[in-house]
Amino acid sequence: MTQQRLEGKRVSPIKGILTIAALAVSIILISWAEQALDRAAPIGAFRFAVWIVVAAECVAIFRMSYQCFRYTLDGGHFFVERIYGDQGRVVHDIDRAAVLAIGPKDDIFKRYGNGQAYESATIRGCALPQKAIAYRKGDQSDTVSLLLIQPDQAMAEALDAWLAEDA
Repeated sequence: MTQQRLEGKRVSPIKGILTIAALAVSIILISWAEQALDRAAPIGAFRFAVWIVVAAECVAIFRMSYQCFRYTLDGGHFFVERIYGDQGRVVHDIDRAAVLAIGPKDDIFKRYGNGQAYESATIRGCALPQKAIAYRKGDQSDTVSLLLIQPDQAMAEALDAWLAEDA
């Protein structure tokens, strides 16, 4: 079994508390702005827009500061877990038989994607190079799915060896 944890930059406890306080202040200010706009033009859309902004702020903060991924290559499966704090959740379970190719992002996208939607299990700002995995979802699926990852040297070598096992 080969495992890699891909982490973004962590924040100190003081910065975490300040971030939460800033988010609370932001929610209050946005709420006040929404109330002022609602008095000027009573359109219910402002209330909905406010909560979209608040949710987007929360997601952005957590994705930049607290999210990490764990890649696990175990036997015939490659697992990708999304981890927030100590809690992990498997978001991708790729069977070896379903994998078509693993390689540099540009090469795999030219062969299999070329504008197709893809999923990403990467951390913005991480220095590791991006690789793509082209695979088929489900047993009889004709569509190719693409997953973008950032393996370190050990994981990249293990993935290459894993792919070459059946070749």
